[in-house]
Formats: sequence, C-alpha cells, structure tokens
Amino acid sequence: MSNKKMLVVRLLLPVIAITLAVACTPSPSSLSSAKFQVTSIDIKPTEVTVGETANISAEVTNIGSAGGGYSAILFVDGKKFGTKDIDLEPGSSQTVTFSLTKNDAGAYKIGIGAKSATLTVKSKLVAKQVELKYDDGLARDYLALVKPCTGYSVGFVSPPDPYRVSKVRIFGLAYGSPEFDSDLQICDKDNKVLYATSFPGDKFPLRRRLGDNIDSTGAWADIDIPDVKVEGNFYIHIYTGIPTGQGFRMGASSNVINTRSDVTVRDDNGVDNLAPKWPYSVAPWFGDKSRVNWMVRVVGNAMVQQE
Repeated sequence: MSNKKMLVVRLLLPVIAITLAVACTPSPSSLSSAKFQVTSIDIKPTEVTVGETANISAEVTNIGSAGGGYSAILFVDGKKFGTKDIDLEPGSSQTVTFSLTKNDAGAYKIGIGAKSATLTVKSKLVAKQVELKYDDGLARDYLALVKPCTGYSVGFVSPPDPYRVSKVRIFGLAYGSPEFDSDLQICDKDNKVLYATSFPGDKFPLRRRLGDNIDSTGAWADIDIPDVKVEGNFYIHIYTGIPTGQGFRMGASSNVINTRSDVTVRDDNGVDNLAPKWPYSVAPWFGDKSRVNWMVRVVGNAMVQQE
C-alpha cells in the first residue's frame, strides 16, 4: 500500500471510531420512558334516574421508568365524552373523576383506557293512582257462599315499587236482606293481617229476587283504606259470615282462567283458612273453579315510570 493511502486510512480511523461510538450509545429516551395504565374504574352510583349525575372515577398508574403526562379520555358508548390531563412520576398513581348526566333512560357503556363498566339510567318515577284488577267488569252471576265456607279471597301482585292501598272495590249485591256481617282484611303473602275493617251490607243494592238481566243487578261498592303499604303478593279477604242463602252475593266473571280467586273457612279461633275443596256443585258453570273470578279490585298509589 502506498504511503498516500496509508495516510488516508490513518486519518479516517478516528472518524469511524467516533461515529461508531455515537451510534452505539443509547439515547436518554431509550433508557427511560413513561408508561401509563388505567388500573380501575368506578361508577357511583351505578344506577341513576334521568337527569341525575353519576361520578366516574379511574385510577391511572405510571408503570414506566420516567415521569410524563397522560390524557385520560372518557368514552360513553364508544364516543368521546371528556378528557382529563395529568402528570405522573414513575410508580405513582392518580385518580381522575368525571361527572356524567344523561337525559335518556338506558344502559351506557363507560370506558377509560382498557377499563369499562356500565351505568344504568332509569326513567323518573312519578306518583300515580293504579287500579289492580283481573275481571272484565261483566258479572256472569252472583254467588253466595256454600257451607262450610264463610269468605272470599283474591290474591294480588303489587307494582314493583311499594304500593299503598287507598280503596278496595267489590262488585256484588245484598240478596234478601242487607243484615249480614261483612269484614274486609288486607293480608300479606304469608296471610298476616295488615289491616282489617268492617262495612255495612247496605253499601250494595238490595235485591229481593234476581232478575233476568243478571248483569244489571249488582253494583260496585268502594271501601276506603287508610294508605296501607303492601309489597309483592298480597290478599284481599272478605268475610260475610255463615251462609244462609241470604246476605251477600259476590259478582263473578269468567273472562280469564282463575288463578287468584278462592273461598275460605273461619275456624273456631277466628282464623281464616282456604277451603279444602271448591264448594260449588259441578253442574253449573261456576262448579269449575278455573272459570270463576271474584270481582274485587284494589286502588292505590304507586311510583311508576314517567311516560
């Protein structure tokens, strides 16, 4: 190799060495960096009504080796709703909080980072008078009790929220004489008496004999109740005493299959129990228990969803 070439090589070697040294030296950014992770998401409360505010919190942790800034983005059903910017040192955590109010009922998917949860928004509840009934208002016949039965029983199911009974409506007639014992009880699902009252037979129209137009002989009678609270299954029990052929006769409809109407027997201790068997003879239509619905209704106040 000539002296000139040797000189060029010697001059280039330091430059090459410096270049290689610079290229192989890690940059500060490659040695340390911030890395963020959303570790939890929390919604309080998880259920609200329309127009109410829910608070959404998420904990963000910097799991990297350097401090840095992070933008926490709140997504509602996949759409960006809001952003919170925070700065975190390595290994530290911080909670970000958003407030959310929705004007439409529904289930909303809430997401921050890789975490998600569901917010349930319910319609507003408003007080409304609600009538519970199973009959169609058409009496097919009026039935007196048959020994040994002494009372009529109808089961009801209250609206989802606690229901306060303000009135019980009974469709029937007084046959022959209005002089008969009449007691009304409201019982819970275990037949525990929640409220009891008596009412006179003259609340009903008096019929000396039943006419040909059976549907025009009876009438509704309202018994006022002082705001009795019931929940779930409950019963209305009407005691009319030992049947004698005269006294009260209950209106009976046959519009739906009977799953709620029954008859009771009061024992010597004054306890009313369901009759062991249906007391009416098989031949008439009302001998089939599945076709008999006592015409008893309940009126009360309930909290229902706003329309």
